[in-house]
Amino acid sequence: MNRSTSLAAIGGLATAMAWGGMFTIAKTAFSHLGPFQLTAARFIVATVVFMAILALKEGPRALIPGRRAGALWLLGTIGFTGFNMLMYAGLAYSAPQTISLVMATLPMVTLFVLWARTRKRPGGLVFLFSAVALVGVAMVLGNGNPAAVLQGGLGQGVPLTFAGVVAWVIYTTSRSGFAELSMLRFTAHTCLLGTLSIIALTSVLTWNEPPVTVGDVVAVIWQILYMALPATVLAVLTWNQAVAILGASNGVLFINLVPITAFTIEAIRGHQPTGGEIAGVALTLAALLAVNLVARRTGKGTPPVDAPEAMAALDERSASGKTVLVVRQ
Repeated sequence: MNRSTSLAAIGGLATAMAWGGMFTIAKTAFSHLGPFQLTAARFIVATVVFMAILALKEGPRALIPGRRAGALWLLGTIGFTGFNMLMYAGLAYSAPQTISLVMATLPMVTLFVLWARTRKRPGGLVFLFSAVALVGVAMVLGNGNPAAVLQGGLGQGVPLTFAGVVAWVIYTTSRSGFAELSMLRFTAHTCLLGTLSIIALTSVLTWNEPPVTVGDVVAVIWQILYMALPATVLAVLTWNQAVAILGASNGVLFINLVPITAFTIEAIRGHQPTGGEIAGVALTLAALLAVNLVARRTGKGTPPVDAPEAMAALDERSASGKTVLVVRQ
């Protein structure tokens, strides 16, 4: 393993750890800021940093979104606003480790979204292992008994988070329509415009709640900074580096470490996972890994799935009747 590959692997691990810890840290802030206010605070900070990096790397003129600002706003609203507000809303109803497990379905969901877009049906084994992965999630929710979900329901947290995952995948798979923009410029502008939507929606959804005070923000400033910097800006940079060097099929495997990190953190904080939960996590991750391997074997490698705050630049090219996804550095 050469130095660049080693650094890319370390970057992938760092990303998984940052995202895995994000859910627990976010939930500790809910006593001072609600899910929507916390999302707004996180992305205001992250947007400032992204735009500063963009100005330094590509010059002040790159800060102007250009004539496609409307399309960038729509994608930023779907991706940044939809994914993050739905995920944090789900976190208010479900345990952090459960939300992280739903997030691990990102590569699997991408295959099905691309099926809807390209009319290229995934192989039969992909459907089989995807169903097994969902059974694993149900085992975690039902403490080892997936049938318990049919009786007690999923609750609000899982459907909200899954809807957010679908929103992020739609955002990710739309990147190829903006080939004239660099990855950094696309990310910075969709983040900025998506953040404007987050602020607007937060104002509407919380108009009858007590206003956020400076004391509320100061009380959770470290949580906000963690989610904005390590879990957003740093995670984006290390993720894109990992995908660029290791390849998309290998890079997405690091997503499977997110729920493992989340469960480990919760165990350290005192939550002892039951045998049923551990079995469900193992089954889900094994099935998701199988989906990746099957897709790779059939020549339909799992497409790059961006950091929930940015994405690698993609080209979709047709070769021998198969779609080849190329990651541009």
